[in-house]
Amino acid sequence: MHKKFSYLFWLIFLLFTACSQKIPVTWQERIVKQKQNNLSLVYTEYGNPKNDTLLFLHGFAESKETWRFLIPKLSKKYHLVLLDLKGFGASPKPEDGAYSVYDQAHFVAKFMKEKSLKNVTLVGRSFGGGVALVLALMQRDRLIEKKISNLILINSMAYKQNLPSMLRTLNQPLIGYVAIHTIPNDWMAEEGYKYAFYNNALIPKKSLDYSSSNLSLDNAKYVYLQSVEQLIPDDIEKMQKRYKEIDLPTLILWGKEDVSIRVRTAYKLHRDLKNSKLKVFLKVGHMPNEEAPKKVIIEILKFMEALP
Repeated sequence: MHKKFSYLFWLIFLLFTACSQKIPVTWQERIVKQKQNNLSLVYTEYGNPKNDTLLFLHGFAESKETWRFLIPKLSKKYHLVLLDLKGFGASPKPEDGAYSVYDQAHFVAKFMKEKSLKNVTLVGRSFGGGVALVLALMQRDRLIEKKISNLILINSMAYKQNLPSMLRTLNQPLIGYVAIHTIPNDWMAEEGYKYAFYNNALIPKKSLDYSSSNLSLDNAKYVYLQSVEQLIPDDIEKMQKRYKEIDLPTLILWGKEDVSIRVRTAYKLHRDLKNSKLKVFLKVGHMPNEEAPKKVIIEILKFMEALP
């Protein structure tokens, strides 16, 4: 019994020590100062590479598969590149503690450079939308080459907010670790989708399978915990003031019934991004690309075809 208590003590000690040593999640520390290791992101592409490129960035705990309903229509006119962000889907999951929007933006910028992508429209949903906003600011500050021409933000992370209830649980030291390692993957996947959809009857069975399967991959749960802890940057209030500097043509799409990132965020983002258009979908939740893909396709095509 003594050994068990000793083990538990050291486990808790190491958990809290690790937390105290982490690099602050700020633009200065993670964009300006920190050097990222080499890492190759997994991706798939569709359509003619000679056409304008749409680069898709998925949300937290997702993968490139979340975009599958948009592929048949959009790939007829555009070159689609679907990324698995670092730590998600089939991409590498190193135990390096670098899973913030800033860290992800570094790797996406590196990917665009390696693949010689030009005239890119970034399509970011939720967490991926936060990454897209960071990339737009990096380009404005000339920290990366000018490759991004437009933005499409879908129920995007953008401002300081409270985490959804499930993520708040995962963000508690020790409790989150125990929860994610004891709760069945299927249950977590289903609850996550129920939270994200307005109409649960529309949840695709294949999406639940993808979500549950991704949770079972090596180091996936480590990545989830790290990402939740770093989800809201420490300097978010400073960064959100800079959105007014972004002048890229932007389409904002939102599910009105989103309970993760409320629709008021869409209107605020529309005000801050001066060159933006907003479309709100009624009776749609946090994942319009899966719950109402036909509506999303229509709006993306209208936006892209209206560009000069």
